[in-house]
Amino acid sequence: MAQTVTIKQTLSMKESDFYNYPAESQFFIGGSSAHFHIRFIESLSICELRLNGQYLSLSPYDIVMISSTATVTLENLGAPAKLNILTERLHAPSPLNLVVVGDNPMVHDLMNGGEHELHYVVYRNLNQQLKHRYVELIMELERHDLTDNFIDYQREMAVGLLMTELLRNHEATISITDSDFPGSNIHHASADTQSGMIFNYLVLHSQDATLRGTAAHFGYDKNYFSRLCRKLFNKSFTEQLAFVRIELAKRMLGLSNKGIEEISFELGYKNISSFFAIFKRSVNMTPREYRESHGYRPARESSTPLK
Repeated sequence: MAQTVTIKQTLSMKESDFYNYPAESQFFIGGSSAHFHIRFIESLSICELRLNGQYLSLSPYDIVMISSTATVTLENLGAPAKLNILTERLHAPSPLNLVVVGDNPMVHDLMNGGEHELHYVVYRNLNQQLKHRYVELIMELERHDLTDNFIDYQREMAVGLLMTELLRNHEATISITDSDFPGSNIHHASADTQSGMIFNYLVLHSQDATLRGTAAHFGYDKNYFSRLCRKLFNKSFTEQLAFVRIELAKRMLGLSNKGIEEISFELGYKNISSFFAIFKRSVNMTPREYRESHGYRPARESSTPLK
């Protein structure tokens, strides 16, 4: 199901949204297969949302990819949010392999993690228009009769093309800070997914995260986990936590009207002077200068949705 929606308050997407396609496609060629359920949410405006309770800010053409049949609740926090929403069911090898998901182990682990719990990947900085054109093509195909096997085959191929384009150059477009990766069992996950899940934990616990507490959460000895962080991030745990806090501070300064002292407190700094000093050292400007240069605009002043 494909739709363009404008959310003023809340929108709930349910599992039943997936069942508008033929049960099987005569074009699918054998092998061990399964249905994979994927939602794509493409922003057409600057918007502030809560996705199942988690804050998410999106710019035009940002895309959220969700591999789950779980109910998704979008709550709008500002001006009406205009979105393209694709709710797709695909045939694919089971388990998924890198032929399907390219060289992106992060997406591989996300989609093999099961569909019962909602997790997602956020793609940003999608400056070129090819991804948006694929979204438009899928939406056009789904205006036709999907019981026609030829149309449904084209739909699946178009969704595959969208996924392929999202996987291309994914290092520059996946926002690890905003994405939500599966669970806390990182022992056998790929390095990219380990990084993503540790990142998620630090984002959610930026105020009070410690090396010992984070290691315990993931089931590791403190010293081993310290070495793992150095291997994954090429920096110490403390340096990585500081990096996450600065990234969150930049997001808050650019996309909210929270006071600088409030932001400092929320990120776990004991006094605002420490926050100013660390931010200036990392970004080469003060928090006030950063906010001025990035021009925070309240939601009511957000840009006109794209045509």
